[in-house]
This record gives sequence, C-alpha cells and structure tokens, in this order.
Amino acid sequence: MVGFSTALLAALLASAAPLLPVRAGNALTLPAQRHAVRIDTEEGRPPTWLLAVQQEGAGGRGLSLFRSEDGGRTFRFAAAIQPDGSHHDRADMLVVGRDVALVYSWESPGLKPSRKHDVYFQWWRYRPDTHDWAPQPAVRVFDADDSTAYTRALLARDSRGRLWVQAFRLDPDGGSTAVVSVSTNGGASFQRQSNLGRVKRRGGGRLLSLGSKLVFIYAMHDGFEPTRMRIRDDGDPLDIWSSVRNAFSDGIYHGAALSAVADGRGGMHLVYKDETERLYYRHFNGSTFGSRTLLEDSRDWAMQSAITRVGDRLYVFYNVMREPNTDYELHARVWEGGRFSEPVVLDSRATFKGYLNALETLPEGTSEVPCFFGESSDSVPARVARVALSVEGAGGEGTGGSEEPEPAPEPGQLLFGDGFSRTSSDSLGRDWELSGLWLTNGRYAVSDLDHPDGDDLALALPSRCDDCQVRAWLQAFAADEAGVVLRAQGDARYALVFLPDGRIQIRRYRDGRFTVLGEARSGQASAWEPTSLSLSAWGSGPVRLSASVNGQVRLSVTDSDAAAITGPGLAGLATPIAGVWFDDFQVRTVESP
Repeated sequence: MVGFSTALLAALLASAAPLLPVRAGNALTLPAQRHAVRIDTEEGRPPTWLLAVQQEGAGGRGLSLFRSEDGGRTFRFAAAIQPDGSHHDRADMLVVGRDVALVYSWESPGLKPSRKHDVYFQWWRYRPDTHDWAPQPAVRVFDADDSTAYTRALLARDSRGRLWVQAFRLDPDGGSTAVVSVSTNGGASFQRQSNLGRVKRRGGGRLLSLGSKLVFIYAMHDGFEPTRMRIRDDGDPLDIWSSVRNAFSDGIYHGAALSAVADGRGGMHLVYKDETERLYYRHFNGSTFGSRTLLEDSRDWAMQSAITRVGDRLYVFYNVMREPNTDYELHARVWEGGRFSEPVVLDSRATFKGYLNALETLPEGTSEVPCFFGESSDSVPARVARVALSVEGAGGEGTGGSEEPEPAPEPGQLLFGDGFSRTSSDSLGRDWELSGLWLTNGRYAVSDLDHPDGDDLALALPSRCDDCQVRAWLQAFAADEAGVVLRAQGDARYALVFLPDGRIQIRRYRDGRFTVLGEARSGQASAWEPTSLSLSAWGSGPVRLSASVNGQVRLSVTDSDAAAITGPGLAGLATPIAGVWFDDFQVRTVESP
C-alpha cells in the first residue's frame, strides 16, 4: 500500500460529465437499489451498460431505461419501464446471463396508502437478432389497496435460481413490515412467505445473495435502534430463515442510506450512514459483522455512498457537504488489503450532488470505475452526471508457464453449436459422448454427478478438429472448477478451467493426471457470477493455446513438451461436480498465424 493514495490521486478523471435530464437531483434514489448493470453479450461487441432512471416527467418520461456501449460515458434512451412520470417508481436490477431481471416500486419522501403503490417484477430478455432487450409482461408481486402501500422493493437471486423480492408494507400505525415473496418458476409467479420483520417507522434495508445464502439487513427512519438481520441457507426449505438478531448496534439512516456488495468469498462489504449522519464501513464474514471504520466525519442529510468491487479492491464514492443543499463535493476512497486509502476529491464544483449509484462489480482488467449521481443548481438544470476513477495496473496476470496475453487467431467456420434448448431431459443427445451424468433442463446443459476422482465430461462428436476454438457460457456458483476442452483423444486433452477463486488455468491432461501450463486472473468480479470461456489451440510443433474470458484474452501459453497433444480431437465440457450450468456451446476453426 506504499504510495497508494498518491497513485490514486494521479489516476483521477476529475471532470464530471452530464448524461441525461431529470426533474430533480434525487433521480437515483433509493441508494440501496442497483440502478446500473453491465451485460457482456460476447458476439464481438463491447459490454452494454443499462441505467434505470426516474425522470419524473423530464422529456415526457417516467422510469426509463438508458443504454451505453462505451463503458457508461454516454447513454441513450432505450425504453420505458414505467412511463408515468408522476408515479415516482424506482427499479432494482440484476443480470442473469444476458437477460436483466428487475423490480420496481414507489419511492418518495412521502408515503401514504394507495392502490398504485404495488410492486412489480419484470424480465427484460436479450434478443441476439437485434442486440436489444425486450420486456416481458410485468408480474405483480405485492398488491396494495386503499389501506396500505408497498415501497422500496429489492431483488435477489439465490444459487438455486429462485427469485426473491422483498419490500416494506406501510401499516396503519405508520410502522413498516418487511414482506418477502419467492418465485420458483423463473418469475412467472410469486409465493408470499412469512414476514421478515417489523419496525416502528418507515423501513429500509438490503437483500443480498452471498453465493449459498441470502442476507437481509434492515433499519428504520429516525430511530436510534440497532440494525437487524436475518439469514437463510439456499439449501433449506423456503420458509426457513434465521431468527431476527441485531446485526450491529447502530442504526442506518432512513434504513436505506447504504451500499452493499458481496465480497466474492461468502461475505459482504457494507458502507452506510448512521443515524448521526456519519459514514461508516463494515465487513460481514458470512455470519457476523466486524467493527466499523469511520469514512467521513462531516454530517449532512444528503450524504450517500456508492460502492463497486473490482477483484479484492473496493471503490467507495460519497458526497460531502460544503454549503447545505447547494454545494457538495464528490470524494472517493479505495479499500485494499484491509485498509482504506486517503480520500481524494473528484468534483468540487458548487452544485448539489446527491443520491450516488454505481455498478456492484466490475471485472479485473477494467480501465476505470465510474459513479453516477444527481446534480442540480440555480445555473445547472437537474441531470444525472458521471465521474470516474481510472484503475492502476489494469490488465491480465500470468504465472507458471504463461506468456503475455496475445490475440488468438480469428475464429472461422462453425463446426458445431448447441444451445441445449430441447425439452428432453434424459441426456444431451446423440451428438454427445458422455462420461458421468448429464441432462438438459430446457435451457442449459447441466452436470448431474459429483465425481471426486475424475470429471463429468461431455464431448461433441461433430467437433473433431486440431486448429480450432471452443467457447461456452457457464455458471459454477464458485462451488468447484468447470471449463471447456479441446483436442480430446482418449485420456488426453487440453482444458481451460475456471477455478472457484476466480482464476483460470490452461491444463494438459494425460494418463489420468494434468499439468498446469499457465494460470492467470480471469478478470471476473466474482466466481459466483456466470462467465463465458473460450480456448483456442493451433499448431503442432509447438502447440499454441490462448484463453479468453468474456471475450478478452487473459492467458497465452506454448506447449513444446514431448507430451504436447498434436493432431485432431474432440471439444467439450468438463467439471467434477453436479449442478454446473453450460450454454451457448460453439466450436469453430482457426487459421494458424
């Protein structure tokens, strides 16, 4: 960490850039919700960023979806989520493969009973033919009536693929009940579960998946009471949650002035403003919260945070008041190795800057970390704006026998492809040679046997080739390794393996053993997230191999050993455990440079 704050200061992209018009500077509230997501669709295209913004009538729009193909530097209108600008709905979004799931609900300083204050879930499905996202009909999760209202809806997806929606119900006495509902059929319908808790005033919190468990923390407006929590393991029956217990002794301002993200290791980073209006950090290790770290000692009602995790670094953005309601600065600190850098100022222009929001995670190798915020002043119309920190040392890292990553040969003719969308669940079909157990669930190929002494191996029979590339999407839930193989001949093959710690390896298998030819960072923000892997092999004296993650080359190796695998073989999928999902399998020829 020596010189880290100096390096951070030198890395600033200090000028804020306006993005789109809104009615007021609170367009990106609720702070606890995810208003921005990033989707890597592969197909030779840059990742798409989607931003959900409540414009409150600006430009004639309400809750709107905007998209960017340049890393969130510029956005254009994509579609309306809820077009009524008087309704004040806000969204919480998450990415599932190339699709986006979201919930939307009412958010405003005032809350009263209304039939309009429902909670809706909606899929936005990716359309590869138009490279666009199309909404499916919204599903009402919580239905308000003349005596109640629902607000502050949050969305989580557990490791079993179930969708959980949590919201707060306004009670007749002015208190709030934390309600929750779950879908076991991909969002087609939801089943109400037992209430998670109750507070005496308006509530707020965060529902988050930490891989194999869900964590719910919550607090309330203007109440100097402890922050509470409940936890459930994904393997338990749906109605089983831990009992209510204190998460930590201090409350959270309005229950919702917080930003939280999974740490990729079964825990959680939490940045929040307490009831004294000071900003703190805590880490949750999967069972308990650690002691708090003070990030900002100044006090103001409008101070909020937004956080992004890149690998093991946490980027924290927050606003600091200089003149109440009119003049705020944007600051940033970076957490790494258990400590924070000194704060740096990103934007000191005399404007109101509030209600920050950022991506939960970005992959390692990303060049900058942006933050979005609402901005307004007497001379500046209300708008959403952006600042960013550049990332020191972005890029892949190789070890062992790895070389500096270099471009792989361009893929050519498609030899074989499988999207696994058939309805038969017995096996993968006659085009596949299988070891272990495999099935299809109508959308994915799924390994179905824990295999401690070997792999569940699926080889595509029409894929025999020597100079070629194999590519597949997979979701292993950080439970164990999984990957793709090339040049499979008997018990010999090359493999690209995605490890549960988020790294990748290129391996050579022979005689029941494997040799690691190279290892590198995958660039994935978390091994809990899905990824797209591709492995290219070409040549025979020596054999060259190149590995890509989400379309970016991460590792290149040369195998000049006498055991190198030369000549054609089959391509396929491999994992030693049950429950790994595979999709979008393709094998293409490549031309040796």
